Amino acid sequence: MGHHKLRRLRVYGGFLDKLDISFVDGLCCVIGGRGSGKTTVLEFIRHALDRAPKATGPGSKQADERLRGLLAANLGASGCIELEFESQEGLVYNIRRTAHEPPVITDAAGKQLKAEMLGSSVLVDAAIFSHNQIEDIAQNPAAQRELIDRLSSQSLQTLEARMAQTTSLLRENAQRIVQLQVRIAGATRNLVDLSSWESKLAAATVALGGEASPAFKAAADHKALREQEKAALVRAHEAVARLRHSLGEAVPAQIRGLGGLLPDPLFAGPNGKVFADLSRELVRKQTELEVLLSSPLERLGGVERALASASEQLAAAHRPQDAEYAALTARAEQSSARLAARDEAAREVARLGASKLEVVELETALAEARAARTRLRQDFAQTRRDRSDRRAAIAEQVSDRLGGKVRVIVARDAELTPYREFLAGLMRRSGKQYTAPIERLTAALAPDKLGALADREDAAALAASADLNPEFAETLIRALREQPERRFELDVLDLEDVPRIELQVHGEWRSADRLSTGQKSSAILPILLMDSEAPLLIDQPEDNLDNSFISDAVIPQLKAIRGKRQLVLITHNPNLPVLGEAGQVVVLEADGRHSKVIAQGDVEAVKQHIVRLMEGGREAFHQRALRYGE
Repeated sequence: MGHHKLRRLRVYGGFLDKLDISFVDGLCCVIGGRGSGKTTVLEFIRHALDRAPKATGPGSKQADERLRGLLAANLGASGCIELEFESQEGLVYNIRRTAHEPPVITDAAGKQLKAEMLGSSVLVDAAIFSHNQIEDIAQNPAAQRELIDRLSSQSLQTLEARMAQTTSLLRENAQRIVQLQVRIAGATRNLVDLSSWESKLAAATVALGGEASPAFKAAADHKALREQEKAALVRAHEAVARLRHSLGEAVPAQIRGLGGLLPDPLFAGPNGKVFADLSRELVRKQTELEVLLSSPLERLGGVERALASASEQLAAAHRPQDAEYAALTARAEQSSARLAARDEAAREVARLGASKLEVVELETALAEARAARTRLRQDFAQTRRDRSDRRAAIAEQVSDRLGGKVRVIVARDAELTPYREFLAGLMRRSGKQYTAPIERLTAALAPDKLGALADREDAAALAASADLNPEFAETLIRALREQPERRFELDVLDLEDVPRIELQVHGEWRSADRLSTGQKSSAILPILLMDSEAPLLIDQPEDNLDNSFISDAVIPQLKAIRGKRQLVLITHNPNLPVLGEAGQVVVLEADGRHSKVIAQGDVEAVKQHIVRLMEGGREAFHQRALRYGE
């Protein structure tokens, strides 16, 4: 499989009106004088691809405002950007975007596609870094993690998708467990009430026995039986309706999703036949499953109709029986109070009698839900381990590839901020000092271990494990037990890995956040230049780097990844296009009101512009050569 590529950028309106740049695979450089719009080209590409920098850090708001200002000033209210992009599968997309509207995407046939595809990082992807953003990466662990993840985007995306699915299933499972527990509590209360009503029924029957004739007693017994008959049909109808609803709503929705698993753009690619054949098979299986499922649904519908018919027949049979019973009751006024008490007790016993079976069914369902939760938690934990293992492997590869100059170390599950915030929210209204205890707890005990202690209500073990005050431990356990929804959130807390990028300086390894500005670029840039499917766009990567580092470290990497990745560099340094053997150099020139492309081609085709803009002119170039003795 190939790699993603930018193919063409066109601009209509604004400072870069009528700009038309063609990109080649390999190294492309954009050069020009100050104010010629080089940075604007990169930001226009970023805007078209909807790759705005993630808002992190104290200056993120100002950076976002600067980007919006740049777009407004250089594109205007009516201008637009058109970007042609080729995916690694060979699919071509045309992206059109104005300054203030979302992007509009069409495929090679002109069919409009969903804008959400830009966020998938599968069909369309690019790594874009503005001026000084490389230095910012050195200060930001989340940005460093994203940098490492980019070196294995496909496998990590699969793991992230699996984690998202498992998280969703765990949350659904938590809701089911809570609902089952509520229903069990209600059914258990009904059992207590049932015992009381059974006692009342027995007492009322005994009291009535001495005053009523055998015929009246038989009629009263039949009345109680009729109540049980009606209750039995209601229970049966509810059970069948629940089953039919479950099969008719949840399962078909999942089956119908089979036909839409594959995105349309894949069918138009060079491997479209593979996906078209697979799509037809999925649709065929979807139809088969829907047909197979229709039979039990039809049968359940028949059961419901039979139950409705039985209810109608029973109601018809009950009407004369109830009328006869009412007549007997009228003739036995002296027994009416006791009879009313017996009838009420009989109705309640019939209504509550289902609770015995309901408790058994609910407890069985709860056991199944808990067993499913155990499996889901194990899958969630294993997926997180797989993700950490993958990152550790990438870190090792990076360290090996960069020859002992730069290394990456991954600290597993080290991002504890979400865990701290969760516990702080739980203890905020407890009236206790919680900051220091939470620090000790998060350092000592993973969320799943805390959850297990909460399930066992083992406050003593919690206090001992995290060096907590026993009263604090008891309060925390109680809070988790009293708020089951919060307890279940522990199972889906994702403690991210924290990578640490280090540079060897005079025989000592120093983490990126402790480096000078130039050293930070020396640590981060070689990682950015490693293999990836996504095009890499950087604004002035040479800033804060000396030319020897560019010649000795950067240029060899540029040559090593030729043919494996597209790079677009905005630069003032001639070493990058010349020694890097750029396949395309775009030369911009501005007159104060507009900027335009005055030349584009390989180094040989535009060398006079490189000498003029980047070397200070041919005379200056020769003078330096003479001074060097060359």
